[in-house]
Amino acid sequence: MKSFFLALSLCLISAASASADPVAEELAALRGQVQQLTGMIEQLHTTVSSQQERIQSLEGERLAQASSSAAVVPARPAATPFSAQSLNPDIGVVADIVAQSSESAEDAEGNDRISAREVELVFGHAIDPYSRLDVTVALSDFEEASLEEAYVTHWGLPAEIKTRVGKLRPKISKAGAVHRDSLETVDEPLFVQRYLGAEGLSRAALELSGFLPFPWTAVTHELTAGFMEGGVGEGANLLGQTRRRPSFYTHIKNFWDISEFSSVELGATHLAGSSDADSSVEVNALGLDATLTHFVTPANKLKWQSELFLQDRDEHISVETDAVTGEETTTFFAENPWGWYSLLDYRLSPRFGIGGRLDYVELINVDPAVRVRSADTAWSGYLTFYQSEFARWRLQLKHTDFAQGGDDNTVFVQGTMAIGVHKHQIQ
Repeated sequence: MKSFFLALSLCLISAASASADPVAEELAALRGQVQQLTGMIEQLHTTVSSQQERIQSLEGERLAQASSSAAVVPARPAATPFSAQSLNPDIGVVADIVAQSSESAEDAEGNDRISAREVELVFGHAIDPYSRLDVTVALSDFEEASLEEAYVTHWGLPAEIKTRVGKLRPKISKAGAVHRDSLETVDEPLFVQRYLGAEGLSRAALELSGFLPFPWTAVTHELTAGFMEGGVGEGANLLGQTRRRPSFYTHIKNFWDISEFSSVELGATHLAGSSDADSSVEVNALGLDATLTHFVTPANKLKWQSELFLQDRDEHISVETDAVTGEETTTFFAENPWGWYSLLDYRLSPRFGIGGRLDYVELINVDPAVRVRSADTAWSGYLTFYQSEFARWRLQLKHTDFAQGGDDNTVFVQGTMAIGVHKHQIQ
C-alpha cells in the first residue's frame, strides 16, 4: 500500500513538470495530501501490529492459566444473575367450603351446616437440580390443624428412578391418593372412606417409582413400590391403629393412547399390613382401577373411571377381655370384604360439567345378626360450574342405603378456590 502511493506521487510530479504553472500549483497541493495519507497509513499499520501482539499475549496467558487450574478447580458455568426472590418457596392456598344438609339425625362433621371443611396451605420449592420439597398443612373449622404432607422428591438415582420420602399420599387407590380439589365429586367414594379414611390415606413412607423399559412405546408402564408406617385414616378399619407395624404396597400403572382423542389407564395395587398390634401380616388387599378418557370435541370431554378393592383377612373373630370387669367383647370380621365404585363425568362445555357415581362397599366388622343388607350402597349425581382454573362450584345429591338398616339423603354445595402457586390446579 505504501509503495502504491509513492508511485502515484512520482507520476503526479512528472505530470506537473510538463504542464503550465496553474497546474503545477494544483499538483503541489495533491502532493501534500498524498504525503499526509501515507503518514496515516503507516500509523494504522503500527497500531494493528501492536494490537495483534497484545491479543496473542493475552491468549497465551489464558491458556496457561486454564492448564494450571484445570486439575484443581472444575469448569463452572457462566454466572447467572442472583435474586433473593428465587430462594422463596412457591406458596399457595386452597380453600374447600362446603354446605351440607342431611336427613340423618347424627351430628357428623360438617352435617347440616356451612363449614370451611379444609383449607390447605401449600409450600414447595426445588432444593437443588435433583430434589424438591413439598409441604401441605391442612386447617379446618371442626378439626385441629394437621400436617397432611411433607416429603422430598429426588430424581438423582440410577435408571431414572424417582424417590419420595416423608409424609405423603401413597399410590394405593386412584381416588384415595389425590387431594379433594382433584376429585370429580364433593366426597370420596365409600370404599375409600370405609377402608382407608374419610380423606384417604396419608402416612410417612418411602416410595420408589420408575418407568419400565418395555419396547412397546405405545403403552407406558410405571411401577411404584414402597413401605409406610402402619394404621389407616379417620374412621377406617382396613388395618389396625398401631403405626409401629409397617405396611407394604406396590402399584403398576399402564397408560395407552388409543387414538388422537382417546386414552386408557389401567392400574393394579397390592397392599399388605397388620390388623392389630402384633408384627404379623393379617391383611392383603388388591386394588384394580380403569380410566377411559375421550374427547368428543376439544371442549367436550368424557371420563369413565372405576375401581375395585378386594381384601383377604386372616382374622374373622376377635375376642377382647376387659382387664377390670373381665367382660368379653366379640367382634366379627368379614373374611373377604370388597368394594367398588364407578364414576361417569362429562364436560358439557369449558364451564359446565355433569356426572354421577355408584358405590358399593362391604363392611369389615359388622355383626351378621344386626346386618340388614350385604353392604352400604349409594348413588350420587352432581353439576359442576368451572368459574376458572382457580375456582369451581359444585352441587351434589347423594342417596345412601346402609348395611345396618336405614338410608339417608344428602345435599352438598361446594366452592373450591385456589390462590398462589398450586402444583395440582383445580381440574
